[in-house]
Amino acid sequence: MNLSSLQIITSGQGSIYITVALIMILGLVFGYLFKKVRLTEVLAYLFAGLLVMVMGFHAPPAFFNVTTGVTLALVGYIVGLSFSYTFLKKMGKKVLIILIVEVLVTSFTVLLFIYAYTGDLALAVLLASLAPATAPAGTIAVFRSLSSHGILTDVATAVVGLDDAAGIIMYVVGIIWTKSLLGYHVTVGVSIMHAIWEIFGAFMLGGALGLGMSYVGKRINLTPDHELVVGIAVALLGWGLAYVIGVSNILTAMAIGMTTINVHREMGLSSYRSIDTIMTPVYILFFGAIGMEINFQLLEAMWVVAIVYCLGRTVGKILGCGFGSLLAKAEKKLQKYLGIALLNQAGVAVGLAAHAAQEVSASHLGPIIITLIAVTTAIFQLVSPLGTQYAVKKAKEAYT
Repeated sequence: MNLSSLQIITSGQGSIYITVALIMILGLVFGYLFKKVRLTEVLAYLFAGLLVMVMGFHAPPAFFNVTTGVTLALVGYIVGLSFSYTFLKKMGKKVLIILIVEVLVTSFTVLLFIYAYTGDLALAVLLASLAPATAPAGTIAVFRSLSSHGILTDVATAVVGLDDAAGIIMYVVGIIWTKSLLGYHVTVGVSIMHAIWEIFGAFMLGGALGLGMSYVGKRINLTPDHELVVGIAVALLGWGLAYVIGVSNILTAMAIGMTTINVHREMGLSSYRSIDTIMTPVYILFFGAIGMEINFQLLEAMWVVAIVYCLGRTVGKILGCGFGSLLAKAEKKLQKYLGIALLNQAGVAVGLAAHAAQEVSASHLGPIIITLIAVTTAIFQLVSPLGTQYAVKKAKEAYT
């Protein structure tokens, strides 16, 4: 194949379809191979997108924007569906204290590390707001491989289940602060009111949509296929309306799920199962699209920042979990090892970075943030399973 033929394939009218197909096929193949060597499939999907980009294929900006919006709307909705009253009650005061302290300390530590090195407060705030989120899949996979059980395993499982929601709230506050630092000339009072509106307005909008969906579900006998359609439609409706009224679209999607699972449990569980069946191709396209956005020139200039971020996040997780466990009067092994077990970073952090890139696209942070989070996610995906394994064994909760 000559150069002109390749240019026609990579830039012609059908290139977007070829790009999508290549990302999905390569994502599936690399996912299988990466799993064989105990690496996360998320890393494989990022690598698939990166390879497609290196091959010369490009996608229009709309592809990235739509893929990001649809995926995060569904992820927010699914996260919300996991927060039933029974689940939240079961977590107890101990986990809540540890969670809050861990999230705040992790964010503050990353803020200090990044600002001390770069002097860029907007970058420091944005990275700090992305740092708390922990990837549950990788952490729990290690627990399963070690057949672990005990207080550290139980508390870590609970914290990673709630960490994404807490991380989303930190992100909402962080992105508002970041945009203000980048030139939104508003008073402190206006900024605070805007932040309150973004958060609580999202819960009101999502709650109303969740109530409406639950009411319809109780009145009409929907099949699982119908519940799949309704769930996706309402999640996307909430995402779009959140833009219209100026509230957090991620929290809106999460609030829809929270309301649904607590008002109409059967519909919530069925909707979760149905949507979960379609998430693999969605995730492949989503992380593949992010992989295509990685900028090697920026990475060459920012690799030290990536290392500083990883160090700050690691220190923050360990100190936050240790101090939180101390305040909660939890077991000594939680104070020593819980933070080491919770270093994994993936889905939500990368997704929020993609969202942040859209929100601050006109600034210098737009192209930087995705590259930094994608690279640091890869680092944590390689290192964190070893940390989790170490924590479980030191806590004497490994049984294989």
